Amino acid sequence: MRRTVKISLTALFGSLAIVFSILRLEASFPLLPWLKFDLAEIPSMLAYFTCGLGYGILAEAIHYIGLVARGSNFLDAFMKFLAVVSMMVGYSLFTRTIYKAVSGIVVRVVAMSIMNYVYFYFLYPNFLSYALKVAGSIELLYGYTAVFNIIHGALTIGVSLLLVREIEKRVKLPPK
Repeated sequence: MRRTVKISLTALFGSLAIVFSILRLEASFPLLPWLKFDLAEIPSMLAYFTCGLGYGILAEAIHYIGLVARGSNFLDAFMKFLAVVSMMVGYSLFTRTIYKAVSGIVVRVVAMSIMNYVYFYFLYPNFLSYALKVAGSIELLYGYTAVFNIIHGALTIGVSLLLVREIEKRVKLPPK
């Protein structure tokens, strides 16, 4: 695929992610209501699957910049960026699709667990007491967060792969 086509697709997917965020195409995770299942991750994964890792990261960077420009908390937007990028990097580690999906999700869970530790203990320690009231214990808080990231990662990867397969049936995409 020509570089100009990849850049155009990346800009398109990054912009689509911003539109999804503006439209609030999301649902709360019932166990920890501040966590959201967000469809805005899918366009960045589509950029990754159609154009490659660097372009997927660039699409998510466009999404991050769009979120911050719209007034989102830069740290919350960064956590979303980190979740998606860590999943892409993890997905890139293997060659077989099932291993790719599992490693993408595992890397996402590990990255977000570390980021949540920093978030709760160093950046927003006052929020930790509220989070513990909702979750019940620190173990459950991290367990529920891991479950959320597993579900979100599986849905994002699964839906994105299905969309790419359907796109490939209808549009001849040049090889990466």
